Amino acid sequence: MSLRDELLKAGLVPSDQAKKLDSETRKHGHQLKKNKTLAAEDAARQADARRHAEAEAARKREQDRQLNQKREAEKQRRERAARVRQLIDSHRLNEPDAELPYNFQDGRLIRSIRVTLPQRKALAMGRMAILRGDRGEFDFPLVLRDIALKVADILSERVVLLYPESSGEETEDDWGDW
Repeated sequence: MSLRDELLKAGLVPSDQAKKLDSETRKHGHQLKKNKTLAAEDAARQADARRHAEAEAARKREQDRQLNQKREAEKQRRERAARVRQLIDSHRLNEPDAELPYNFQDGRLIRSIRVTLPQRKALAMGRMAILRGDRGEFDFPLVLRDIALKVADILSERVVLLYPESSGEETEDDWGDW
């Protein structure tokens, strides 16, 4: 026999109060079970939200990393272009009073620049090169071979024409077979 039953039997607790207490106890037990399921659902929602937030943070970190890589690559590209521009500007050998046209192939196009006779010979022997400048569509600076090789190491697409270096000494034997 429980304490409640003994108190009811002794008449120390009225039966209405005992019923009310019994009802509250059942309600409390029901709410406790309900709260446990609500707590479990809430914990599951919080865990899901945490996983979602972690996934979003990881996606954001990856996006930031890719953006930083692109920025760094663009920065390096600009630095290389500036180095090439400086090399070309300080070693440009184009002469404004040159009169001989020199035709060369630039991709699928045939371009022409004006050179002097010594420049034409140096181009043919591979001692000079034609580069693609960045000052305009028709900017083709003439530079010495070693400068062209430095430019090719930095930005190879800037070298338009660079023949293999030859000694330049033609003998009669070279033409004798013709």
